[in-house]
Amino acid sequence: MGRRRPLLQELGRLWRELTDDFRYAADEARTEWRRGKWEMDHPGQKAVSDAEADEIIEWYQSLARPALMLRPDDRIAATEAPAQIGGPVWLAEGEQWPLDPDGKRLEFVAQLDFRRLPRLAGFPETGVLRFFVGRDELFGANWDVPEQSGCRILWHPGPLSGGRLEPPLPLDPEEMSPFQSESLRADGVALAATETYDLPDADSFQVDARLSQLGDRLGASEVQDQIFELSEERQGGHCVGGYPMFTQPDFRRAGYYDDYDVLLLGLTSDEAIMWGDVGEAMFLMRQADLDRRDFSRVIFYWDCY
Repeated sequence: MGRRRPLLQELGRLWRELTDDFRYAADEARTEWRRGKWEMDHPGQKAVSDAEADEIIEWYQSLARPALMLRPDDRIAATEAPAQIGGPVWLAEGEQWPLDPDGKRLEFVAQLDFRRLPRLAGFPETGVLRFFVGRDELFGANWDVPEQSGCRILWHPGPLSGGRLEPPLPLDPEEMSPFQSESLRADGVALAATETYDLPDADSFQVDARLSQLGDRLGASEVQDQIFELSEERQGGHCVGGYPMFTQPDFRRAGYYDDYDVLLLGLTSDEAIMWGDVGEAMFLMRQADLDRRDFSRVIFYWDCY
């Protein structure tokens, strides 16, 4: 009996391989039959071939960009970190807290000190950015005319030295803040950076433009599902560079803000900050503006579930 056992195991292995080969061949034959029938029912159109699907997936993966993921770091105070959300803002000599058109203070949400962050291609190697949004229910976003959002970006080209730390003042009763508590708003959260690569969201205008070329051809939904699965592997969180996260379809499209393709800063919803119903916020700009260090035309936008 002992001699027969290896033989039976080998026969079992061969049977499993034959079964797998038969199942694969049957699936291929079924796919080819579906394609042939669909093409007969749709004269002049071709189903999406395996080669075409593979080419689209390779195109999507080729869009990967370097990015910095920003994670909470409770080892240090917010004002000592290379990046922070909330807390006291650093203002250089001569800088003042930005105001909205009504003369009221904007809400400070984040700060980046590029000298202490890992280098990121296309971004400054030194300098400090401070991000401010509105205190209305939309936090200054203008969903109809995005470039008229009420955000302000303060840029200081030198190192973070001298100047002063200025804490946020208490909110008036009618004012709103994305921070989850007054203590988080006042103390802030330190962020540590990790280098990574990022892919576009499945709802991004780049992906939508490419997939729309497939129309309703057989196999188009399968390609869309593959891209969705790949995009679900993206790291969520606050981010510099890479691509924005969306909970709704991308507001950009070909010829409509498609040149705002640099994610200056993405802020997700977490235990410290919340955008509507677990939304995603983003500061977008043109690469040419970033090269000139012109932060006057940054778009602030957010969406939620």
